Amino acid sequence: MKYFSSLKLKLIYVFRINDAAHEGCLKIGEATCDDENVIGLAPNSKPLNEAARKRINQYTQTAGIRYDLLHTELTLYNRGGLRSFNDKEVHAVLERSGVKRKVFDKENKANEWFITTLDVVKRAIAAVKEGKDSLSPGEVAHGRSSIVFRPEQCEAIEKTEKQFRKGNQMLWNAKMRFGKTLSALQVVKDMDFKRTLILTHRPVVDSGWFEDFGKIFYDRNNFAYGSKNNGESHESLERRAKADGLHYVYFVSMQDLRGSELVGGNFDKNNEVFATPWDLIIVDEAHEGTQTELGKAVMAELVKDDTK
Repeated sequence: MKYFSSLKLKLIYVFRINDAAHEGCLKIGEATCDDENVIGLAPNSKPLNEAARKRINQYTQTAGIRYDLLHTELTLYNRGGLRSFNDKEVHAVLERSGVKRKVFDKENKANEWFITTLDVVKRAIAAVKEGKDSLSPGEVAHGRSSIVFRPEQCEAIEKTEKQFRKGNQMLWNAKMRFGKTLSALQVVKDMDFKRTLILTHRPVVDSGWFEDFGKIFYDRNNFAYGSKNNGESHESLERRAKADGLHYVYFVSMQDLRGSELVGGNFDKNNEVFATPWDLIIVDEAHEGTQTELGKAVMAELVKDDTK
């Protein structure tokens, strides 16, 4: 009697279609490989390319679509033992890094097309293998240049940095469209704060802070952003901060923190956030949500002796 393994090797593939609709987009998918000889199956090797083309042809050949296969590699890797990853993990890293999906059909948004480059996809694959949730802004930036601040913004940045050299508090009473987010992040960059917390009563502005983080820190790979929806998790950021000196900015909502048991809420959560020795806490729209008893309890728990 012969026995055959039911386990098939998996591989990631990346391809593009050269037409106007797919310009600037790449598809990241997954396929199985019939070749069971792991040794010798290097990235872009003939067996992997053949397996990828076999899979891609299943949904392109009948439509007469011509494509370019750009990259293939096994999903097996070694990091303290043999592990594997899948295409969904690569997609997640891309999305948490701010790379957008390309939506061709509004009825079906769960597609594998992304507006990105092959280099960025390769970095996302490497990030998955390294246990990272996202890429740094510099790894996804495309020809970005420094922000040119207006005179009033420069004044606010300079006054704040001067104040922080002798004290721990600074209040900005700035009008709408002043550019508080970009200016505040420039202070973080200039003063090289290791752990910065952004606290807001408006969780929807997370995407705005994340986007502006990329504009300021596009040239600094030793800084990372995190929140529940963008960038890395707090656990991952703190692990990297302790392991290799990473500096990070973490976004959290006042509503979420107020629900924590530690400050009188009903849920056992956010203990690690409260325990973090924050160098700087940026309270966005400070007049909202910080004057209640729970809000004051949150601030009292977050602020340490040296926190600015």
